[in-house]
Amino acid sequence: MPGYFKGRHMIEITLMCLFMFLTAPYSSEASEPIKVAVIMSQTGIAIDDNKPAIEAARLAFDEINSHGGVIGRPMEMILIDNQSSPLRSKIAAQEAVNRNVTAVIGAIWSSHSIATARVLQEARIPMITPSSTKPEVTRIGDYIFRVCFIDSFQGKVMARFAYSDLGGRTSIVMGNLNEEYSLTLTKYFEKFFKHLGGKVLYRGNYKGNAVDFKNILIEAKKFNPDVCFIPGYARDSGLLVKQAVKMGIKTTFLGCDGWDGPTYKYAGNALNGSYFSTHWHPKVQFAKSRHFLKIYREEYGMKEINITTVPLTYDAVMLLADAIGRAGCLEREKIRNAIAKTENFQGSTGSITLDQNGDPKNKEASIIKCEGGKFVFLKSVKP
Repeated sequence: MPGYFKGRHMIEITLMCLFMFLTAPYSSEASEPIKVAVIMSQTGIAIDDNKPAIEAARLAFDEINSHGGVIGRPMEMILIDNQSSPLRSKIAAQEAVNRNVTAVIGAIWSSHSIATARVLQEARIPMITPSSTKPEVTRIGDYIFRVCFIDSFQGKVMARFAYSDLGGRTSIVMGNLNEEYSLTLTKYFEKFFKHLGGKVLYRGNYKGNAVDFKNILIEAKKFNPDVCFIPGYARDSGLLVKQAVKMGIKTTFLGCDGWDGPTYKYAGNALNGSYFSTHWHPKVQFAKSRHFLKIYREEYGMKEINITTVPLTYDAVMLLADAIGRAGCLEREKIRNAIAKTENFQGSTGSITLDQNGDPKNKEASIIKCEGGKFVFLKSVKP
């Protein structure tokens, strides 16, 4: 009998040890999610551009997790509202730091990304902005990256298109005083347009929340320009174009990637005959673009795609996941190093190789024509 009880006691000890092993911290840690903050605008003036980007981020996270996550862990999307302002973007970034995230995707607007990047660089948390094109964003530090081309390229593309393709020799430029993105683009467009031999006859600036542009449009009308460059966002640019046409200004209106979104909602038919540059269009021939379109349609149906923020946000999340996989761990410095070494990553917006500033090399721009209430792909422009 003593031997029987001794044997039974040993079995109980063995079973208890096995239970302790299965429920040990190591097992739970291995399945803990990788926390990634997505800092974008859920409220405020930037919501038109940001809401589609949030949908694209969810699509990317879901796809990654449906294939087993990264390094054996699911990726958790922690959405933080920056309330469409630089100040709230700074606060959102601090919240991401406090929540001990591994990395950050965002923001969308350049002014928001600059405020976010300053906090994250100090905290040494990798950040990838999908669509902030102002060159200074990634110059903040070596933990800050982007997957979009920059404004110096975009401004040059539109200046050359205005001069060479449209035959424009005179222009006026109008910038949104509240957005560094807009003012930066007016500077680059003006510089390159003049370099080509064109003349900038007038510069008019307006506030981002404006609904009446009468004062600057009265001045603009005096010059009868060949082209009018308005690198704002959907709402302000759309309202400005609509009022300009109503006042009898006859010119070709030009914009940049900020025009993507509900610009027709604000401009109506006044937008027809205008052009803008952006990062992608459903008709581009990248292999990953076809895959992206397929899964996007499966999830969201046939609704119109925001051709700037949606594919770029998808690419930003996918590139981060790829870098974490190459790093093989959750150490932020190693992830940062892996992002910086990104070469020939195949995204929906093309191949991405990052340069020493954390910017993609040689990304193409798409020229879009506003025609019949739709954004029609005209051509691609390589650097």
